Amino acid sequence: MADNKAYLAAVEGGGTTFVVSVACVSSSSSSSSSVAKNNNNNDENNNILSIGCTKLHLLHTATIPKRDDVTGEIPNNYTPEEIISEACSFFRTHLPPDGYSALGIASFGPAGVDPKSKDQYGKILSGSPKKQWRGVDILSPIQEACGLMGGELEKRVAFDTDVNAPALAEFQHRSYQQEQSSNTSSSKPLTSLSYITIGTGVGVGLVLNSQPLHGLLHPEGGHICIQPLPDDKFTGYSWGAKSPYKGLGTVEGVASSVALTERWIQMEQEREMVKILYGKGSSGSGGNGSSPSRKRDEEQEQSSKISINDNNNNGDNAQTREILSTLPNSHPIWLHASNAIANLCVSLLLLTSCQKIVLGGGIMKRDILYSMVRSRVWTLLNGYLDSVEELSDERKLEDVIVGSSWEEVGSGLVGAFALALDAYEKDGEEEGGEEGRTSLLDSDASGKKKTASESEEQRLFTSGVLVGIGLSFGCALMMSLLGRGS
Repeated sequence: MADNKAYLAAVEGGGTTFVVSVACVSSSSSSSSSVAKNNNNNDENNNILSIGCTKLHLLHTATIPKRDDVTGEIPNNYTPEEIISEACSFFRTHLPPDGYSALGIASFGPAGVDPKSKDQYGKILSGSPKKQWRGVDILSPIQEACGLMGGELEKRVAFDTDVNAPALAEFQHRSYQQEQSSNTSSSKPLTSLSYITIGTGVGVGLVLNSQPLHGLLHPEGGHICIQPLPDDKFTGYSWGAKSPYKGLGTVEGVASSVALTERWIQMEQEREMVKILYGKGSSGSGGNGSSPSRKRDEEQEQSSKISINDNNNNGDNAQTREILSTLPNSHPIWLHASNAIANLCVSLLLLTSCQKIVLGGGIMKRDILYSMVRSRVWTLLNGYLDSVEELSDERKLEDVIVGSSWEEVGSGLVGAFALALDAYEKDGEEEGGEEGRTSLLDSDASGKKKTASESEEQRLFTSGVLVGIGLSFGCALMMSLLGRGS
């Protein structure tokens, strides 16, 4: 039996794993009480997700492939076809009684995001550094599994990058928060926002004039050149062969987890070479190298040790990249990362004049990077934008360069739900026009209004019938009396 609820399907498509989820719109409210505190926009058991005034009830969620229960590692032998096949099975298994209302997919790029380009839309493009994914159609099989193929149903499907989608979600959510809050740092309405994810790659999503930015393709800001730190000897990352500038001195070529892992390997190789040439204790200390601080360094070194002669010895290997989580905050790698991210932030501020820059992704789980990035941005701007109130003091950058609203849930997945919501709403507007325009965000309220309206119509109809019967009876009586009188 149909329950008249809107069910949404969402996919966060990464090159290593997919996160798939099903949710229904549980409630919406325009009251300030629905604004989440401290950017914690999901409840304690992570089943309720808030995007602006909309609350989604997460019903089913899965990661494909899932981590090994014993080792905690993600299997690296899954093919794209296997991942997509499992995603399709997931949505078929959890198909709602009336089917899915909409589907949103937020995918890694470069990807075809223009629905008019039928030969590319929903597919990973040939420029992807992930060779096995080149040309893979992500959208069609999942769309078919969700029962949203053909005709008007096509309008209920949205496909975008895993940075443009979170940018849209962040924009909608923060705009709503600004509307509801009187304690905002800016009196200007939010019309522009940039979302940056720093993970295996670096991606940039942009919302300008309140709309996600598309043009020839989609933003590829992770590949812009930066000003490296002095005496940077890093020779480049392995994904550079298919990247702009061959990946030399770019944001992704310095700050991505692939690049940072390969920089660490290069540093370890250089250190091993120094040990071979000059001996383990030769560092100019004049001692036997047995100081407490040296012992701590050596213990740290041993705890993070991997074989630098291993065949999988590059940042493209997921298990090798795990080394980054063991490095201390004082490791010089984070200086290079923060400098590259700060260069990107400065470029975005100068080029787009965006009001918010949201940082997310696995690398930004290293919390110290936020303050390092803001400090470096302030230095690089060199006072040029001091006349802008929001940029007039280094401390104010805390309100401009911020963390993701949904890092615990996954910004890409939230972005996919935002795409689905947007597609569902737009389709509803096209079907109903201005008079029949019903927002999904107000589905509960509109349902109550509809019920009340139907009750009122029924009452008026019944009253009309009774009045009609009364008039008919009265007329018949009058005619009878007049007949007798004649």
